[in-house]
This record gives sequence, structure tokens and C-alpha cells, in this order.
Amino acid sequence: MNRLHRLLVAAVALTAACAATTEPVEADQWQAAAADDTVVVDPTAHLTDGQIGFLREVAARTWRLLSGPGVDPVTSLPLASVLLAGDPANTVELAPATPDQQYTNPSLIGNYLTAIVAAKDLGLETSDKAQAEAAAVLAQIQKLAKYDGFLFRWYSTTTGQAIESPRGRPIKNGYVSTVDNGWLAQGMLTAAQAFPALAGGFQALLDAMRWDFLYNATENVLYNGYQVGQGYSDSTYDNLYSGPRIADYLAIGSGKVPGALWWGLARTPPADHRQRQVPEGLNRTYTDPQDGKQYTIFEGHYVYDRIKFVPTFNGSLYQALAPAMVVPEQAIAPQSLGMNNRNTALAHGAYGQLGARTPVWGWSAATSPTGAQRYTNYGATELAINQGEVPDDVTTPSAAFLALPIIPEPAFANITQLIAKFPLIYNQYGLLDAVEARTGTLAPRFMAIGQTAIMMAVDNAVNHDRLQGYFAASPYAKPLFPYLSMERYSIHGLVGPG
Repeated sequence: MNRLHRLLVAAVALTAACAATTEPVEADQWQAAAADDTVVVDPTAHLTDGQIGFLREVAARTWRLLSGPGVDPVTSLPLASVLLAGDPANTVELAPATPDQQYTNPSLIGNYLTAIVAAKDLGLETSDKAQAEAAAVLAQIQKLAKYDGFLFRWYSTTTGQAIESPRGRPIKNGYVSTVDNGWLAQGMLTAAQAFPALAGGFQALLDAMRWDFLYNATENVLYNGYQVGQGYSDSTYDNLYSGPRIADYLAIGSGKVPGALWWGLARTPPADHRQRQVPEGLNRTYTDPQDGKQYTIFEGHYVYDRIKFVPTFNGSLYQALAPAMVVPEQAIAPQSLGMNNRNTALAHGAYGQLGARTPVWGWSAATSPTGAQRYTNYGATELAINQGEVPDDVTTPSAAFLALPIIPEPAFANITQLIAKFPLIYNQYGLLDAVEARTGTLAPRFMAIGQTAIMMAVDNAVNHDRLQGYFAASPYAKPLFPYLSMERYSIHGLVGPG
């Protein structure tokens, strides 16, 4: 038995032991956990040494993929996905990257930088090695084609050339995606704080990003993006509680967009808006810390299993929780965003038992395990704003991991249940992207967006939310944090009698 096989056997044994001693949370316990104002601000204190050791092993395997087969050795750019060469197994073979996989985008580049920092924090790389890896990414970003300091949506990982689509030709007039550049900016900001020797290079790139260019001052929101040669997208980012809030954070933090952007974002859509529930709540008026004006906000909520929460569009945990991996929402906004992160994660757990009726929970966009294996929007259907089709038949491990720093004990129980129920989802490179929970069918590939999310979540879970500290220590925190700390959402307590 070789060393790798011994590690696999030991990890599976530990997982089985954890699953045997940590039962999934019962439905009424989800309610109980949401009944008071307690928000976890130090997840590490809620995990045992054995659980922390297991999570570190997961991170080590995940980093083995991200830092090896998951990155192009020439450009140092992360690949969007890595396919298996055969069926899922305890030890898998990877397929060589084809042109269909040799692309990346700004979100992946930014999150890969953050994963490098997490690898340093977790002791998976020495500080010098991690800095060298971040420096290689920095050098490549400096060479990539840009528009007003922003990256375009897609790039070839083999040449670094901007391309028109993931499998497309070189672009003539590219598209600037606001949310993708938000995730890029957070990665550069995190790396600048973690590696002071590189701060000047990253800061120059951050300074060049003209967030005012993407700001719709008339509606007080950010545009979804800008198509060079054609103009702004028709859509804007109107909802606060979604993954694109990372771009709002960076725009306000940069000082190039007024903080009043905060009040242009809806907590829930208006009651007359087409949506899955009619939100309840109340109006509150706040005084803006920058311009001194008063803004009245409808702080609405949805309800599931008596738990009140501000919803995401597709009932996605990535949209809900990913920004909280790098911005300390639990500590800075415990009465609003931090509590909503908790309630959303708890509602996902309750939905797994009462709605989807699956043995595990955690829904986000992921690879379909069947058919053409397309990347598909999955969500907790009844928790979504979207009245259209929101399938809940596929669970993604990265969503389960994102809940770890938010609700550590039930999230860890869910993760161990996931691996115990579907053991071939876990191999020497970490966890495959998705599982069809009712049939056990696994998606035979890894997605960089999910792998980087797992690295972020584990770093926070085992290192006292250390990853969040880099943003908190940056100059972007001072203009932003007063907005995060002001509000008290209408999500406190439970709805109705027990």
C-alpha cells in the first residue's frame, strides 16, 4: 500500500467516524438555530481538532489540483475546469486539457489569487513559494488586454489572449463584466495585503480600475457590464444580496463611486415585482455616512420553515455566501448581512430535509452530472426570487463548504454526510464538482470556481476567519464598513408560533 493510498484510507475512515458521530441537523433544530441573534464570528472555536485536521486534508487535496493540473504552466492562469479521464474513483486519472478547457476569466483569476493566499495560511505553501506564485499571476494580469483598467470576460490560458467566448476566437470588441472584475479586484486586494512585496504592482492595477465608468448614477446601481463598441448592458445589479455585491464593495471601497450606491440596491424586490414570495418587512431610514442625506430602505424578507431571510435570485449559496469568505460580514454586519448569511445557510439545511428531501444540502451553479454535463444554475427552489425553473436535484460540495464559517457544526455534519453517502466524490484531488443527490450520479470534473471556494471556506473555518482579515486591513475597508454596520434587517426571530 503506497503512501497516497494510506492517506486515502485514513481520510475515508475519519470521514466515516465523523459521519457516525455527527448526525444531520433535524428540521426543528434549523428553526432553533435561527431563533436568536447569535452569529458565529469565530468558526474555529466551534470545530474539534479532528474536524479541523480533516478539513486541512481536504484543502491539501484541493490545492494539489489547483496548483498543478488546474493551472496553465506557461501563463500561470487557472483553467476553468479539469476533466476525469475515466470514472470517479478513490484515485482518479485526469484527462489532458483540451482547447475546450483552456480558458479562464477574471473571477477565476481573482479567486485563484485568494486561493494562493489560503494555501499560505494553511501551510500548504511556504510564504516565499506562495508569493512567487502570486507574482507569476500578477505578471500575467499586467500583460492581459484591458479596457479602462478592467479585464474582458474570457482569456485563453495558453496565450493570454482575450477571446470572445470560452471556446471562441480572439475578440475584436470585448465585454467588460462588472461582477467578474469585482472578484478579480478582491483577489488582487487580498494578495496585495498578504504579500507586501507585491503590493505596489497589485495596487497599480486596482487604481486603474475605473469603477465610476460602470456606475449608473441615474439609478444608483452598477451596470452588469459594458460591450465595447456597443455600450452598457441593459441590465443592472439591483439586488444587494447576491454574488455581485463583491463589485459594490470594491466600487465603494475604491472611493471612485459614492457610498450612496449602497442605498440604490434592493434588499428584496418590491412587493409588486414578479417573484416567488411577496416579501414582508418594514421601511427604515438611515443617514448616509458620506453625504449626510437620509435614505429610506424597505428591509424585506422571505420565509422558509419559519426562518426569515433575504433571498438570492436563484436560491444559490455561492451567490449568498461567497462574498462573506473575503469580507467580514459576520463581524461587521451581525444584525444584517451576517445574520442573513446564517439564516440563508440554515434555510438551505431545512430545505434539504423538507423541500428537496435529499440526504445532503448545498445548492449553487454546478456541472450537470448527466447528459452534456453543462454548467447549470441549481438552487434551493423555494428560497429563490426566480419564479422560473430552479432545479434542486444537484448538490455541489463547494456550496456545502461555503456554509462552514457561517454555521460550522451543521455544515461539517453535512459535509461528512456528503462524503459518507457518496464516497467516490472525494479523491486525491479533493471533491468533484457535483452530485445528483437522488441517484448518486457524479459529475466527472472539477470546476475552478468551486475548488477556490473550498480553499477560502476552509481557511476561514480552521484559521479564525483569517482570510477575511486581509480585506479588513486594506484601505478599501474604511469607506465601506460604515455601510455594512448600519442596518438591522427584518430577519430577527422566527415567524409564527412553534
